[in-house]
Amino acid sequence: MKSSSVLLAGVLAQYASAFPGMGNTRREAGLLPLKPLAKAVTTSSSASTNYPPWHPPQTGEGTSSSFAEGDHRSDHHIVRSPCPGLNSLANHDICPRSGKGYTIPILTDCLKRGLNVGADFALVVGTAGIGSNPNPLTSGLYFDLDMLDRHDFLIEHDGSLSRADASTGNNYSFNQTIWDTVLAYYSGMEDAAIPVASKARYNRISTEAARDPNFSYSPVQFILSYGETALYLSTMGDPITGVAPLEYVRSLFEQEKLPYELGWQPPKTTTTLASLGAMAIQLNAASGEQIPEGVILGENSLKAVLIGLNAATGEIENNAVYSLAKLTGALGSVTSALKGLTSL
Repeated sequence: MKSSSVLLAGVLAQYASAFPGMGNTRREAGLLPLKPLAKAVTTSSSASTNYPPWHPPQTGEGTSSSFAEGDHRSDHHIVRSPCPGLNSLANHDICPRSGKGYTIPILTDCLKRGLNVGADFALVVGTAGIGSNPNPLTSGLYFDLDMLDRHDFLIEHDGSLSRADASTGNNYSFNQTIWDTVLAYYSGMEDAAIPVASKARYNRISTEAARDPNFSYSPVQFILSYGETALYLSTMGDPITGVAPLEYVRSLFEQEKLPYELGWQPPKTTTTLASLGAMAIQLNAASGEQIPEGVILGENSLKAVLIGLNAATGEIENNAVYSLAKLTGALGSVTSALKGLTSL
């Protein structure tokens, strides 16, 4: 075995030992009761005709229960994440419905088919997801959705738009009370758009910073929080304008369902790291929030933090994720990110 491989194995072994037993901890996918959407959902027959031809057949269609409260709730072997987008893709059987065994190729395929999200984003976010696996080298380069609950490990963070902070003990279930504070910003509106979405996001950060003594908000969370708002505006609406029908957004968050029956289709323009980075800049400008010292918000910083780099200096900040990036191929995309961070 080459010395670099020995070093990589050592890093990942230390990483796994720091979180003993995490890989064996499972929980049932669950959601809180939902409020009705502003617009009534159409019948399942008309909804089915709006599905693309490749869409898997949906079990339980024609029932009156909400999509998020469908048959997966009775299956204790199915897991879900703090991310409504990934949960929605699993609920539609576009990603594995079990919520388990997500590899880079699987994630790349289902993000592209389900949401028209590009392979560049799938590669780096998939690498971050694999980093949440406590034993990524010995168990295989994959992750399960409930592994993404791990606090402040790139995906999950305090100040979420629809989840409570980790200090509450439940940072993964949809929280209607918290989500209502986001919806309040859209009162009387039909569309979500960058100016209002930015203010709703910043309010969540400010609220939790004021009331949660354990609130965590590093430059990593700063960047990724803007990235997630850009992601829902892009996939439910337009990756360029950032305008998304509010009923589509509500379906994604509240029902964890892709709103085909409301007329939605995946955007024709692909969502990429570049488009997300550009929208993150616009969101930040609309909020007026101060950017952390040394950070240049945009595509390169978003790419960097998802593979373990310091967004301000370009130095390795998370050895485990950076090591995994070498195995997944994400390190190739890091080279340009490093140049972008150091040349600006």
